[in-house]
Amino acid sequence: MFVQRSVAVVLLCAAVFLAASPLMAQAQSSGPRAELGPQVNEPHPDYGAINGKRYVNGYFGFSYAYPEGFEGNAAQSGSSTATLMYNLFTANPPSAGGSDMRFISITCDTIKASDSPKAFTDAMVKTFAAAFDVLHADKHYTLAGRQFYRVDMVSKPAPGSPKIYQTQVFTMLPNYAVSFSFMAANPNDVETLVHSMESINFVQAERPASAPLNAARTPQSK
Repeated sequence: MFVQRSVAVVLLCAAVFLAASPLMAQAQSSGPRAELGPQVNEPHPDYGAINGKRYVNGYFGFSYAYPEGFEGNAAQSGSSTATLMYNLFTANPPSAGGSDMRFISITCDTIKASDSPKAFTDAMVKTFAAAFDVLHADKHYTLAGRQFYRVDMVSKPAPGSPKIYQTQVFTMLPNYAVSFSFMAANPNDVETLVHSMESINFVQAERPASAPLNAARTPQSK
């Protein structure tokens, strides 16, 4: 059984989406998954850092090169201890007035060892069901030697709100699911953002993901 979490993957994109879409305000308050758990009672994971045009996280042992023209931010913020979801990274183009709705975020959620990718996908779909229709939930592929799972969604019609396409791509690590969220106003832009994951590079984590880490160091890109 999973537990409720309260913070959306898109939490830190409020400046981009709230002015343009009441729908996104709803999604931000409800979170991408209705249920997660049980909670892992441990210090929070390291939030990582920006090194050049790469986001690096020594705790989880990966680095990711976000697209050219995007401004990246190591979020340095987590959820409450009750939900144990952590915002790690956000990126978006510095467009005037929020006219460019492309957005990337990376989050992690605590999970238990018995949680399967299907269970995590089902919980994600359940939470977004009020605001998004699912297009695909059965895609998966291998990146940097790890299995990733993909869910594609589109916002439900809402008066005064633009259509939003959202893709969640996640991988399961010990005690955590790490999710990449890609959002845009058209599916072609989302697909381009998803392809940026080809830059991901996994190295051995500095410590197991069940142990705290105070500061990230940059993994050496291969």
